[in-house]
Amino acid sequence: MVFMMASITDRELFRFNFDLFGFSIGFGLNAMETVIPLAAFVTDLGMFYALHSRLLIEKEQIALHLFLPFAVTLTIGFTLRNFQKDITGWLLLFITGGLLYLVLQFEYINCDPASSRKSTSIIVLDSLCYAVFLLFIIALRANISRLVVTLPAVFILCFVVSLKIFSSHVISWNVFMLSAMTSVVMSFADAGLHYWPINIISYGSLMFLWYYTFTSLVIGSDRNEPVRRTLQRILPAQIPALLIVAYYLIKK
Repeated sequence: MVFMMASITDRELFRFNFDLFGFSIGFGLNAMETVIPLAAFVTDLGMFYALHSRLLIEKEQIALHLFLPFAVTLTIGFTLRNFQKDITGWLLLFITGGLLYLVLQFEYINCDPASSRKSTSIIVLDSLCYAVFLLFIIALRANISRLVVTLPAVFILCFVVSLKIFSSHVISWNVFMLSAMTSVVMSFADAGLHYWPINIISYGSLMFLWYYTFTSLVIGSDRNEPVRRTLQRILPAQIPALLIVAYYLIKK
């Protein structure tokens, strides 16, 4: 609701134009751009309070469980940045609100040692991680057109999401370095797709396809799973993504 109100009443707080060697670079800050990180910070405060006061988890162990709520809130902020008061806007509002609720709920279940739904929470959180990646990539492409801005955002997003996914599945490798490597790979993919003459949906589908395939191969390799079996397991996600891209290319 905060994002909705901020988008409706959004206005530019300041703008600064910087001229250097014949190039003019403009910097501006809107009210919505200020609300997004603040809301993500407040979300993490609530998650931290729930885990530390209710489950008595040590502060050092909580950090990993704050990544996904923060990323989901940022994604919702970018998604609702251009909120329109129509049926699509309201539907998007409830979908993203439900997504945030699921993240908070299952993060809590995942940390609760007495919960019998811990394995289910890992499956749900993995699915939400990939959903957040897809939503954020599409929202980022829709709102920002400069590669110099999107590259750092894609790197940070991939690092956070990969850290969350790999920490639940990877045992033999360094999760931090593996997440950084995945972020570098996806940053190159973003740079390669940035100037392709494709629409936002095709761009998001291709980025999701590459990210899901890469992370699945890494997890399968850690489990000593044959590559053919890994590809068969991820085929149900690959086919819809390829069909979406093919549809928009033919339609174009």
